[in-house]
Amino acid sequence: MSLAVVRAAGLCTVQDLGRRGHMHEAVPPGGALVKDALVAANRAASNRDDVPAIEVIGQLIVRATTEVVVGTDRAGPRLLDEDEEFAVSSGTARCAYLAIRGGVTSLELLDGHGTLLCAGLGAPLRAGDEIMAAGTPRVETTVPLLERDERPIRVIAGPDGDAFDPGALELLGTSTYRISATSDRVGTRLEGSVLPRRAAYREQSRPMVIGAIEVPRDGQPIVLGPEHPTTGGYPIIGVVATADLDRFHAIRLGGTVRFVADR
Repeated sequence: MSLAVVRAAGLCTVQDLGRRGHMHEAVPPGGALVKDALVAANRAASNRDDVPAIEVIGQLIVRATTEVVVGTDRAGPRLLDEDEEFAVSSGTARCAYLAIRGGVTSLELLDGHGTLLCAGLGAPLRAGDEIMAAGTPRVETTVPLLERDERPIRVIAGPDGDAFDPGALELLGTSTYRISATSDRVGTRLEGSVLPRRAAYREQSRPMVIGAIEVPRDGQPIVLGPEHPTTGGYPIIGVVATADLDRFHAIRLGGTVRFVADR
């Protein structure tokens, strides 16, 4: 079973739930930007949660080269007849997911199947590419209910409180930020209230994690994503709670976000 790529606009990549244990080799975990949405697409196609699927940031149009069952994070399962075309678009969300029954065939590299552009692992899909089913056994699953509410994103205070003027964390928690169109899988750039840094603070390199909120010298925060650098020097004012990472990364480019700080 397979799909042929007719059109791939934006960034369309094979993703799974990420790699673990390679940060010391300067390889971040990567994986789906919104993991619960990838799980939903896989379950719609009756796959295991962790098999590779396609992450669509933009639009993907595929054509079935054989009869094949697909699922998305928003609907499914759906049987495609041979030569039938099917479109998936991120639309009003940051990204969307397309799963093929059996899972997407992808070379395993460093204990993972996902495309990791920052490390040169894999490449984006292009028109003419073929997406093959791996043949993973079908499983009976329940599609999870995805949270798409507008509750504030919870933030845990970071390690660099002394890098900021008093009240900076409170300002983060009382401001509304816009998701910049320059955001990518490495980091989500926010536009809004400037978080004042102390002029005397001396930047120093240290390990980074997904969800860390870096503040460059212009005071506009950056939330690190799944392809984050493994080290960095900007001070960290806070870290997005792990339970809220999917909700945060699901917010569309140009959308708004509010935070609530927890010391």
